[in-house]
Amino acid sequence: MLSRRNFWSFIFLSTVVIFASVATGAEFADWSADFTHPYLSAWHPGFSSSLYGTNPYTGQTGWKKYVVEGQTTLGGINCLPIHCTTIPSIPPEGDDYYVYLAQDTDGNIRYLKEGNLSFLPDPPIFLPATTSDGKTWSIQYQDPKYPMGQHRFSIYDHGTYKKNAFGFGPYEDSLYVRHYWEGALVGLIVVVPRFGIVHYDGRDIAQLQEAALAIVEGEVSDAWSNELISGATVWLDHNPPRQTLTDADGIYRFVDLPQRAFQLDVTKLLYEDFTTYVTTTLGGTTKRDVALIPLHGSIAGVVQNALDSQPISGATVQIDGNDATRQTTGSDGLYRIDNVRIGTHKVQAWATNFNFAEKDADVTADTITEINFALESINGSIEGVLRDSVTSAPVSGGTVQIDGDSGTQYITGTDGSFRLEDVIPGLHYLQAWGPGYLFFQKRVTVEANETVNVGDVFLVPESSLLPAGTDFYFDEGPDGWQFYSIPDTFDEPQTTSTDGHLGLSAGGHINCFGFWESPRIAFVIGKTYRARFTLRSDQTDPICVPTARLRINAGNSQTIATLMVNSLGDGEASPTTTPSTYDVVFSPPISSASCGITLSFDLANIGSEDNPDAWLYLESVTLEAVAVTPEQE
Repeated sequence: MLSRRNFWSFIFLSTVVIFASVATGAEFADWSADFTHPYLSAWHPGFSSSLYGTNPYTGQTGWKKYVVEGQTTLGGINCLPIHCTTIPSIPPEGDDYYVYLAQDTDGNIRYLKEGNLSFLPDPPIFLPATTSDGKTWSIQYQDPKYPMGQHRFSIYDHGTYKKNAFGFGPYEDSLYVRHYWEGALVGLIVVVPRFGIVHYDGRDIAQLQEAALAIVEGEVSDAWSNELISGATVWLDHNPPRQTLTDADGIYRFVDLPQRAFQLDVTKLLYEDFTTYVTTTLGGTTKRDVALIPLHGSIAGVVQNALDSQPISGATVQIDGNDATRQTTGSDGLYRIDNVRIGTHKVQAWATNFNFAEKDADVTADTITEINFALESINGSIEGVLRDSVTSAPVSGGTVQIDGDSGTQYITGTDGSFRLEDVIPGLHYLQAWGPGYLFFQKRVTVEANETVNVGDVFLVPESSLLPAGTDFYFDEGPDGWQFYSIPDTFDEPQTTSTDGHLGLSAGGHINCFGFWESPRIAFVIGKTYRARFTLRSDQTDPICVPTARLRINAGNSQTIATLMVNSLGDGEASPTTTPSTYDVVFSPPISSASCGITLSFDLANIGSEDNPDAWLYLESVTLEAVAVTPEQE
């Protein structure tokens, strides 16, 4: 049978130090009297509890009281002395003693001393840092003053301890422990978080007095979005290791803190570490909210035109479709977006008359990720109608393209209309032809996102052009040549088309202009042609001959080759009654292929030196393709 004191000290040991075991190599820090153990965190100076029941030896009601007194040092270890007495306050002999507890650096509560019995230098575990169902442990008393024998303990369940008769509880995650002595079951123990033992072998705790401890709490949020952050790790000092996680609402809370200054650290993946300091007040709550700054980098680059690599000014760049991140490029096309959270983002860019573009960017902390854009312009289109140049009827089955690119070809239907889509902005050559029609080409400038309507495009039937190399001798009249003048500006010359030539005379006027022009003549693209004009006049003195101008004209009037024949000086270049020949060389442009070339014979009598009544005659014109070689020096 245990002595009365030893029996009650045994209850204290068995109900609170339920995981006691001999251990060596325990290490202690200067905070070893500051308990953070989840089942003893309220054990600070000022905490007391009373085990209510009837002493089986004395019959007294009230039984046992444990009071945590001020911090002390034992064997160089900072520890808490627990004053153990019986109730009522005048105990029988031997029922007034102290036990000493300390927390090691691994989080275990160690049993340093009981009364005069010291467990130093290798104090056993009073309550281990971790617990689990099925855990079994034992303690062997070796001191002669204590009954020899083994005390064994086993956790058989974790559960909720319901409210007891004194109004304490319920307590979740309570430990249910079986206590054995020399193999016999002697009691059932309930240990609850923070307060330790609340029940032993049918006896309840009648009184719990929590020390005036401090609380630190707050919320953790995103510094940019203000959203609350769950799962953030919050530390107090890291030593002793007080640690918690923010809940689903971003809230953290520490209880059972002594009065002193603490370093508060908060960490969360994808955020910068945060450190601040708090000072607690006994019995008070210190609130400290934390705004974590996301780990971030920057995205920068240039926005260019994909066509010519020129920078695009005024382009818009944003990330993840977020308007708040938008940046606008300057004249150099550069942009930069700072404070971008690390990770993969979608970078989007667009500009007026350019297509939208998107790229992935992997942003890392404190770095600049370069993302450049080459924006494709929003292309334009060209539309119009192919028509017969003689009848104006739509040309069906005609081919339309740009820049010689067969991939752009469009075949017209019965209405002759065409539309070329996706035309890159810039200058293009619009080309068209059809069965029985000559090739047509013209320059068209297309702006971004513009539809250019070229209207009617007239294709010249092949039968309407004279063959390439046609000669004219006027033996049977004008051979299709037509006379033209500008009567509102110049006096109209006299004409003749008989006697095997075409004639022009100023008819006495000194401000006279008019000309004969040939029908349209086909040519071979890429060939150079020489027109040989034979002229005669009715003047024997070349000085008196009016000025003649000889021309080869592109049918689209875009280019022309001319030769002036005048009587300046001695008039040696002028024709007289003796015929003279004059050559004009011309390379017709491809743009004129659909309409050919024409030949012109002009009279320009504007000077007083010439005979205003003189006649000039075009006797013949021959046209042939020639090879042109550089003149040798």
